Amino acid sequence: MNKQIILCVEANRRAQTDNIYIKETITNFYKLDNKTRLSFVNMNGKTNYRSRDVLSQIARYTKDYKIGNTSVIYCIDLDNYESDPVQVKLNEEIKSYINDKGYEIIWFCRDIEEVYLGHSVGKSEKLSKAAEFKKRELIQGISTKSLNLTRESKGKSNILMVLDRYLERR
Repeated sequence: MNKQIILCVEANRRAQTDNIYIKETITNFYKLDNKTRLSFVNMNGKTNYRSRDVLSQIARYTKDYKIGNTSVIYCIDLDNYESDPVQVKLNEEIKSYINDKGYEIIWFCRDIEEVYLGHSVGKSEKLSKAAEFKKRELIQGISTKSLNLTRESKGKSNILMVLDRYLERR
């Protein structure tokens, strides 16, 4: 059956750093065929999760895909979820919005770089670190256990648990 997966990521369109880590994960752990389309919506920060631009891109991708089902998955960093009440409130608002829409959520504790590189990086390093991750095929060294959690934990994610519902593992 044909399907489209729309992945809404925090990165901006120019850098697309989150896209790199997620594509590497999908390529390494899942079988992809020509019946599955992956589409990325770059939100330019998670606070834009319901901006007009993000919502119109989701609508456009959904409308243009006429040969199967479309699923929307938001991919967000939880940031300082354990100590910052502002982040906790924002994360809860985003989760509530996603649930209300019937979408899915992939979370990264605290951020995507901490999950894949073992530490956070500054904005000026994000692109070079993501490119190095891909070039050196560092996804090979990532434990499936750290990508398959049901509970939020530092340096971990639920990405495999969510993607398992849509894609077939290798």
